[in-house]
Amino acid sequence: MAHFPPSFLDEVLARTDIVELIGRHVQLKKSGSNYMGLCPFHHEKTPSFSVSADKQLYYCFGCGKGGGAFQFLMEHDGYSFPEAVEYLAGKVGLEIPREAAEKPGEEARRRQGLALLDRAARAFEQALGAPEGQPARDYFRQRGLDARIIRDWRLGFAPPGYGFMQRVFGGDGRTLAQLEAVGLMFRGERGYADRFRGRVMFPIRDRRGQVVGFGGRLMGPGEPKYLNSPETPWFHKASLLYGLFEHRDEIRKRKQLLVVEGYMDVLACNAHGLPVAVAPLGTAIGERQIREILRLHPEPVFCFDGDRAGRQAAWRALERMLPVLAAEHGPRFLYLPEGEDPDSLLAREGAEAFARRMEEQARPVLETWLAGLANLAGRGPEGRARMAKKADTMLAAMGDDYLRQVWRQEAERATGVRLRAGGGAAPAPATAPGPVAAAAPGRAMEEQFLAALVFRPERFARLPEGGREILLDDPMLHRLYTRALELAGSWAGSRAAADAGLAAALEVEFPQADVLPRLANEQDVSDEDFADLLLAMEARSIERRLRQGGLSLPEQMRLKRRHQEIQQQRRRG
Repeated sequence: MAHFPPSFLDEVLARTDIVELIGRHVQLKKSGSNYMGLCPFHHEKTPSFSVSADKQLYYCFGCGKGGGAFQFLMEHDGYSFPEAVEYLAGKVGLEIPREAAEKPGEEARRRQGLALLDRAARAFEQALGAPEGQPARDYFRQRGLDARIIRDWRLGFAPPGYGFMQRVFGGDGRTLAQLEAVGLMFRGERGYADRFRGRVMFPIRDRRGQVVGFGGRLMGPGEPKYLNSPETPWFHKASLLYGLFEHRDEIRKRKQLLVVEGYMDVLACNAHGLPVAVAPLGTAIGERQIREILRLHPEPVFCFDGDRAGRQAAWRALERMLPVLAAEHGPRFLYLPEGEDPDSLLAREGAEAFARRMEEQARPVLETWLAGLANLAGRGPEGRARMAKKADTMLAAMGDDYLRQVWRQEAERATGVRLRAGGGAAPAPATAPGPVAAAAPGRAMEEQFLAALVFRPERFARLPEGGREILLDDPMLHRLYTRALELAGSWAGSRAAADAGLAAALEVEFPQADVLPRLANEQDVSDEDFADLLLAMEARSIERRLRQGGLSLPEQMRLKRRHQEIQQQRRRG
């Protein structure tokens, strides 16, 4: 993992306008000191998504998603943390510090590989436009792809025979080895040879729009019909989706996502005015790709051919979906008439009719699961037993306990058999408020206290000795408080503690702490009110330490005296 100096991260965030960053994806309107819009992470009709220009943070009061600029790119666009840092640094004109590189030369090698892949894509594009590319141009035209599609998707042509890559890049041994490393060549008995020959070419881009690999398709008979780049440090087939970069914004804007089986299906959807499709790269869809799909849109439609192979592919997708499926997801499955695919149906019926199919014929995932179990098991008592046994096995893989219970109930209703495995713990019955409920006001006070410090870092310098010994009951809040104390001390007098830099640093170090965005929406307290809040927190901390015991007698006496002083000070107001 790359390590970025805190001062560099602070500078990136200080130069980034989070309102502008998020405003490219969400229509924001000024509301008081913040901006409001419809949340890009869940469906809603009334805006509950708040962006704070002052604090450079966002938070959704509906689904609880929140964070800063780095977190938005990670949650919304699927960037890793280093990718998010690099992207924002590039936008604001900052160079990545050398010490942030994972290994000496690693960053240079990565960039060099991406440059080779992009240059290869340009070469394939030029070959498509050359006289030798006429068969490929005819093929694309027959498939209904116009000049706009060819240009925007950077479609190309790999001429037949060997030697094209060497004509483009030269025959230097080091260059050929680099081309092998990025998957454009392979080494055989007679030396290096082109991997892609006599194929129309589909550049595959990552979520940042960078070419990381290729898919090549034969235009006539032969095997394999499709050939993808091999696994490389740049190209990981199991984590990529064709069309994700190109269609991501439209998918979120239209709140519609169609998962199809091939490159041509994705392109056909785009050509017919449905820029909402993505596809795995020629193989069965995997769990990582499903995670990406559900993060992009919680209610995707998975589209498969209606024949036996299509139903088998749908079942494999459903099985791989179970570990990541949650109650807030609503995937559906659409089976097309036998012998048809999205490409052929769109050409025959048009986009409007196809959109109606998506709306009217796609079946909910639970219904698809039950129908698939019935088809696998067969009829009669033995079939119901097989169905129950298979349901038990599949439910055990489900990650969401509450969703598992619902599916289990439906499977038991369908089979008439009480299932044994796969049923998570039932939710606890409602009871009168207990210690947790009683502690809620204390947690609210802790959050208010932490927010008052994190977003006004100069207050750390004014904490008395007792204030620095405060213990917070909530473990995560206490970890944040302890780290904030350390950072505020090390950044004393520097610019890093200003402009919410402390909050940004905590967000980077604790990406799992969903409480940070909520703190950003806490109403700031005056210095007078903070002084009283500080006394209240110190008193609670002393009471907790006295209850825990294990203190020496002098320490107990010191804490009791301090507690009395606090009570008198608060009574005096």
